[in-house]
Amino acid sequence: MTASHRILLVEDDADDRYIMHLAFTELNYTDNVKVFNSGEDILRYLHNLPHSDLYPSLLVIDYNMPGMNGGELLMRLKMDDSLRDIPVAMYSTGMRNMEPKLRTLGADYCFEKGHQIGEVYALVEKLKRIVEGEELVEKQ
Repeated sequence: MTASHRILLVEDDADDRYIMHLAFTELNYTDNVKVFNSGEDILRYLHNLPHSDLYPSLLVIDYNMPGMNGGELLMRLKMDDSLRDIPVAMYSTGMRNMEPKLRTLGADYCFEKGHQIGEVYALVEKLKRIVEGEELVEKQ
């Protein structure tokens, strides 16, 4: 069995989800991505997967979400024995200030959320390279 989706994206903002979808489409990668609106939704999905071989290669989590924010979701993932080894990339505006804390909580990658379409496309390209095993110069 192999993972049905390489990337699971958690993003509550419909406009941001749409732009990310456009970027993944541009890279012909949409079949590898599944999108969730909330931390609760992704936790439910992960816990209902029949086998860990179906886990994604990367979770991409927006920090600023209503209800359970990205930091709280990250903590829940890392405290769960069955989910803690799934790599996590956090992204948000103002990431520079949050990155040290998120790294301490277990984030593997931290990215600034782009506001321009080119920035979003660049982020999506980095996420694809991570999943495909192409090393980035440094974990950001």
